[in-house]
Amino acid sequence: MLKFEIKEAIENKMVIQDFPFKIVDISIKLLYGKSILLKNLLEDMLLLYKFGHKYRIKFIMDLIEEHLIKQISQANVVYLFKFSSPDASNVIKLHQKCIDYFMKCLKETTPIYAIESLEEKFLASMVLKSLHSNFTDTNV
Repeated sequence: MLKFEIKEAIENKMVIQDFPFKIVDISIKLLYGKSILLKNLLEDMLLLYKFGHKYRIKFIMDLIEEHLIKQISQANVVYLFKFSSPDASNVIKLHQKCIDYFMKCLKETTPIYAIESLEEKFLASMVLKSLHSNFTDTNV
């Protein structure tokens, strides 16, 4: 990043104003292979992912995506679903895992926090998929 004839390369520093210091600091530590406990707030994890995306750091994006997948719960699946949607951050694997989690909760009749905030079309498709996957033809 700093090998070109640009201001940052000449001054040997880069100012990152659109992310909090904490996020930049964690990102740098991750890049240098330091062990970091990823027990930060969900909002921090999403900012870390956005930082990795903005600066094209696939290692950070993959690490955070895997961490978020492991953290999917009734309380945060809607939030993660919206964050990872193609219209937002387009985090494909996380988005699919959220859909899988919705299906699991639907089959087990497990309540999901803030599910009413999702589009009716999506919710209807989940119900139809759930009913379809549970259907077995007894006439065969």
